Amino acid sequence: MKAFQIPHSRFQIALAAAAMCLGGCALLGITPPRPTVPVALVPEMEPLPGFDGGEACKPDDFAADAAKAAADWAAQRRAIARLLTAAKARELSSAQWAKKQMEGYKRVPPLDKLVFRPVAVHKDARRLVLEATVDTLPTHSKLMTRWLKVYLLFDQEKQALARVAITIRGEVQE
Repeated sequence: MKAFQIPHSRFQIALAAAAMCLGGCALLGITPPRPTVPVALVPEMEPLPGFDGGEACKPDDFAADAAKAAADWAAQRRAIARLLTAAKARELSSAQWAKKQMEGYKRVPPLDKLVFRPVAVHKDARRLVLEATVDTLPTHSKLMTRWLKVYLLFDQEKQALARVAITIRGEVQE
């Protein structure tokens, strides 16, 4: 019985290299993973329904829930990173604040190092809001600081992420 051999013609090697360069997805008909939780891309400084409000909490509050939310985020991160491009960040930027400065924004940092901290709790709904800063963004004024942010809405009863919101927030230093 003859041993199985992997064919390796130049064409097959070139095809394999092309597949690796393209992530293999297009050639194999594989679609990239999609987030399994709703993700909202919210324009700069617009309200975040369901996230806004609630009672402020300390970063050390809800440590177990925050750890579970971070684990859920880790499972969603790659799929969400595909949605959060530099072009999308530029689209989220308000025409009122730093639209011109954002034209030079070319790369969103990797999302694997984000540190989420609890910022608010909606006690009646049993939902925890966590926040992480992705990047500090260009600004139109030295008094203004702008950040690309990710917010997680964690359902404390179901022990699972309910939603994710990505937006731009800022503040004026006086």
